[in-house]
Amino acid sequence: MSSASDRRSPRLRRGGAAVAAVAVLALAAGCVAPPDTEAVDASILDAPVDVDPRAYTVRIRSQTCEGLGVGSGFLINDSTIVTNRHVVEGADALEVETSEGQTLTVDVASQGLLADLAVVRLSEDMATEMSADGVTAELAPANPEPGDELRAVGYPGGGELTVTEGEVEDYKADPRLGNLSKVIRSDVEIHPGNSGGPAVDEQNRVIGVVYAVEVSTEKSLIVPVETLRRLLDNTEGVETVEGC
Repeated sequence: MSSASDRRSPRLRRGGAAVAAVAVLALAAGCVAPPDTEAVDASILDAPVDVDPRAYTVRIRSQTCEGLGVGSGFLINDSTIVTNRHVVEGADALEVETSEGQTLTVDVASQGLLADLAVVRLSEDMATEMSADGVTAELAPANPEPGDELRAVGYPGGGELTVTEGEVEDYKADPRLGNLSKVIRSDVEIHPGNSGGPAVDEQNRVIGVVYAVEVSTEKSLIVPVETLRRLLDNTEGVETVEGC
């Protein structure tokens, strides 16, 4: 890995205190090796579709005072990546890489105040380059219903891009925010490093952002798309990320 001085990503600024750890959650990001289990066959996404979510899902490495963290994210337009707050929080530098190995230059990152979400903006030059042939996600118009099928796309352990499949089980209060926010509970398999990656429906529209594992049930938790839309529409609901 390159040193911080070799990275093109600028230093980031802090706008608030770090979110406290929550005992009932195992956040799906961290400094761990890829899982030993064989990845689910990604051919489940090979049916004809307008947009393949593997094309817009990115790997994120964050350098913080505590070391190197890994996570996932996804492009929603030529200049904007969505991920989790805990993936970028406290980062001095971010390294972002596409599934094709292209390194993306980051300009600034902002973290949500009322959800574990963050927005990473690409540099102007990089956004111009991406607009030529970049593939971006389509957000679903509404949250999924219990019983709906979904797929989680991401980089467990910061390793290879994988796809896992499952279904929506129910909704529950966000363990970090209580009744201020609801999250999707699903049986889709995720691992550390999947945090911030897209959860997509059968039409490959993004229905949420992979968030964490509920330790007591081993179920995956996903921030629903309607919460993401509220964050994107409310510029006052974010603060700039600052390094240590």
